[in-house]
Amino acid sequence: MESISRVKKVLERQPGFLDMILTPAEIAAAKKRSGKHYYEFVAGRFSAKEAFSKATGYGIGKEVHWHDVSILNASNGRPIIRVRNFAYRTHVAITHSGDYVNTMVTIEKLSKWDKFRLRFMRGRGVIL
Repeated sequence: MESISRVKKVLERQPGFLDMILTPAEIAAAKKRSGKHYYEFVAGRFSAKEAFSKATGYGIGKEVHWHDVSILNASNGRPIIRVRNFAYRTHVAITHSGDYVNTMVTIEKLSKWDKFRLRFMRGRGVIL
């Protein structure tokens, strides 16, 4: 859970924050939005990346960098999380209510067959 107004204040004080936490593709997607939708988008991605780092237990830093995790939308608007060098299937849900964004990340352990298949075929939610 993240406060959208808090993220907005950070962006106003530290313009480099956006480049630090979002990938170039995420920045391009954010810039297509305006007003409150822009800040909801950025806060949602920030919150989802935090949720991912906590779900893995790695945190953000030595093991996982902000740019290792990318969250873009499918054609139907559903967010899709892609994680570099992470051999697990990941899912993300992002919702906004008032001044808050709530996110949830689920990580599925893959079977040996899934790992084999993902190595040779692109898998949704996993970049190898």
